[in-house]
Amino acid sequence: MSKAKDNVVSLDKARWSKEHSRKDDIIDAMAQRFEAALPSKATPVKDYLKKKRAKKKR
Repeated sequence: MSKAKDNVVSLDKARWSKEHSRKDDIIDAMAQRFEAALPSKATPVKDYLKKKRAKKKR
């Protein structure tokens, strides 16, 4: 009898799982749109400060 209980999935868990996977898909799509619109490139702080200092000297 205990094996039958192990195979049962509650509707709440199934609903949560489905909703969670749907939201993950939406978040992934949104991340792709942001990346396409505003490509992220690694800009180290040192480069930023060098540009700022160079601009100040002019």
